Amino acid sequence: LADLNGKTVVLNFLYTRCTEACPLHMNLIRQLQTGVEEEGLSEEVVFITIATDREDVAGTRRNMRAYGENFDLNPRNWHFLYRARTEPPELTPELAKAYGVQFRDTGEGVQVHGVVTHVIDPEGQMRARFHGLKFKPEHLVTYLKAIAKGPNAAADDGFWSRLHGRIEALLQSE
Repeated sequence: LADLNGKTVVLNFLYTRCTEACPLHMNLIRQLQTGVEEEGLSEEVVFITIATDREDVAGTRRNMRAYGENFDLNPRNWHFLYRARTEPPELTPELAKAYGVQFRDTGEGVQVHGVVTHVIDPEGQMRARFHGLKFKPEHLVTYLKAIAKGPNAAADDGFWSRLHGRIEALLQSE
C-alpha cells in the first residue's frame, strides 16, 4: 500500500471466467490505460484489477495472464491481484463486497456480479464509482487528470479556451 501513496488508483474487480461483462469492462479499462499513457499520466495513475474467482489459484492466475496478453495491458502501471494459495476462496469476493460490488456464485461455475470502476485519489479517498459499461474512457481520463494533476490540468486549451481568453482581454481593455 505504501507504493500507492500519492498515486491515483483505478480499481476494478473481475471474475476471470466471465465471458460477458468482464471482457467488455477490461476492454474499456484498457482504453482508459491508453488515454492515461497518451496524457503522460502513467507515473501518477495506477490500475489494480482484483480477481474474485473461488476456483483453483493456478487456473485463475493463468486466466489473469491471458487477460493481460489479450488486452495488451501495460504491466508498468497495471497490477492483477489475487489471493494466495493459503488464503480462503472467499477473500477476494468479500473484498469486492467491501467496495460495494457483489460476486455471487450460481453453483454452476458462474458468478453473477455488477461492474464498477472505482477511482481513489492520491490521499487514499474514494472519489468516484462508475457503474456499468457505458462510461466513455476519454471522459474518465479527463477526470483522472484533474485528480492527479489538479483541476486546472484538465482545462481545455482548444477553441473555447481561446475564445474565453479573447473575451477576457476585450473586457479588460474597456
